[in-house]
Amino acid sequence: MPRRYRLGERAVQMQATRDRIVEAAIELYMEQGISGTTLRQVGVRADVAPGTLRNHFASREDLEQVMVERLTAEAPLPDASIFEGTATTVERIERLMGATGRFLDQAARLYRMWLREPMLTEPWTSAGAAYGARWADLTRIALGPLADDEEAGAVVRAIMEPALFEGLRAGRRTTDQAAQLISRVLGAWLETKLAAATSGKSRGPSKASRRP
Repeated sequence: MPRRYRLGERAVQMQATRDRIVEAAIELYMEQGISGTTLRQVGVRADVAPGTLRNHFASREDLEQVMVERLTAEAPLPDASIFEGTATTVERIERLMGATGRFLDQAARLYRMWLREPMLTEPWTSAGAAYGARWADLTRIALGPLADDEEAGAVVRAIMEPALFEGLRAGRRTTDQAAQLISRVLGAWLETKLAAATSGKSRGPSKASRRP
C-alpha cells in the first residue's frame, strides 16, 4: 500500500511539472513570440533541467501540440446548436455575434500570442484550419439566404475580428453589450440586403433581359 501511494504521488508531481512547462511556454510565446522563444528559455522559466524538459517533451512540436490542446480547451468552438430556436437571419446573426464575443473572451491568451507573432508551425496551422472551417460554417448558417452573397460574407467575417470587439468595449461596454450593438447595426444592413434580394426575385427578369 505505501508503494502505491508513492507511485500516485510521483504521478501528481510529474503532471505538475508538465503543466508548469506548458504554462511557461505559453507565457513566453505571449511575451516574445514563437521565433523568440527557445526550449532553454522555457526550461528556465519552468525551473526544470534540460533533461527533465526532454523527458516530458521529446521535441518542440510535442510541446506545441500540448499547448494547442490546452488553449483550444480554454476556448471551445461553438457549434450549430447556437442557432436553435431562431427563425430569421437577424436572429441568427445576433446568436453568432454573441457566440463570437464569448469565444474571444475565452481565447484571450491565444489571441495575445497571435498578436505577438503568427504561429505557423504544424500544430498551430492545423488548429487554425479547424477553427477557420467551423467559423465559416457558422457564418453561412447565420446568413441563410445570403450565404452565397460575397459582400455579406466579407462584412460578417471582418466584424468578427477581435479588434472590433475590443474597440467597442474600450472599458465602457461588456462583451455582450458590444455584441448587441454589432448585431443591431449589422442586422439593419442585412435586412436591407434581404429586402433588395427578395424584391429583385419578385420582379423577375427585366424586359431587356427577356428573350423574344
